[in-house]
Amino acid sequence: MKNTFFKIATALFVTGTVWLSSCTSDDAVNAVPVADKLAPDSASGGSVLTLTGSGLGEMRTIVFDNGNVPAGLNPAFNTDNAIVFRVPDTAFGGTQKIIFTNKYGKSVAVPFKVIALPIVTELSNTDFTKGTQVTVKGNNLNDVTKVLLAGSTAEAKVISKTKKQMVIEMPASSSTRSKLTITNSSGTITTQQELVSVDNNYGFFKDNFADGLDNWSWGGDFTASSKNVWTGTRSLEAAYNGSWGGLSLHSSAGISTAGVNYLTFWAKGADIDRQVSIKVNWATDKVVTIPANVWTYFKIPATGFLTMPVINDFVFQIHDDGKTIYFDNILLVK
Repeated sequence: MKNTFFKIATALFVTGTVWLSSCTSDDAVNAVPVADKLAPDSASGGSVLTLTGSGLGEMRTIVFDNGNVPAGLNPAFNTDNAIVFRVPDTAFGGTQKIIFTNKYGKSVAVPFKVIALPIVTELSNTDFTKGTQVTVKGNNLNDVTKVLLAGSTAEAKVISKTKKQMVIEMPASSSTRSKLTITNSSGTITTQQELVSVDNNYGFFKDNFADGLDNWSWGGDFTASSKNVWTGTRSLEAAYNGSWGGLSLHSSAGISTAGVNYLTFWAKGADIDRQVSIKVNWATDKVVTIPANVWTYFKIPATGFLTMPVINDFVFQIHDDGKTIYFDNILLVK
């Protein structure tokens, strides 16, 4: 009798244990995570977010649904009631949902706004005329809606755009130089980079030598050429063929320096790096190194350099043996 009672009790205990275990497992599988609050509810890439609620301890993925961008998740930092994570730098801007999925495949979605202001790291060209195409590199450029010359209503046309790159066509402008004001779904920024209007600044050389200049050069041939061009149709081919040859331009009337802030130009070097002296009225001398085989931009402040009221003589003199160097857009920028 005692054996029979023991057997029945044992069976009931085992059955109860299995039933309780099964219920616990089924409850976990069927449990839907609950999100109470996400703080903050908007932020930029790299910002820390905290989701509070219940049933959050078994989360395995976090995805920003605009573009299905995953966020990093470290289970060691999370509890059943809280998850801490960062907005990925690759997240697309705008209002969207963040989807949290646990190891059982159960999900909860929370609304969120990614603040992804345009970021500009590089411009393919800083010189422009109407119609010049400029490639803008950076981040958060895919949803750009407007590009203006800062401080004006002159609007550039957006030709193409991706998250990391945008191509714009420059408008006509009355500005001598300007930054860009760029707007996307997150807001508006003004670039650190500045563009220079070729049309609205005096140029010793643009597509050709400026009117009123006499060529007093020596030790080489100095002509407009279509062989290597930065912008426009021609550059200045300075084929120095002797030691210390000079590209020398003379203006009898004189070129005013009033309001000039910079001397700027582009230069493509020879097969080796070569130094060039820039002489103005034979009174100032600035030495620059022109790197080999690449177009390089030079921007020299007028302060302490263009101190004379007018320029009569402007010289690029090569150091040592002659080499061919190409110059383009030699400008006095206001």
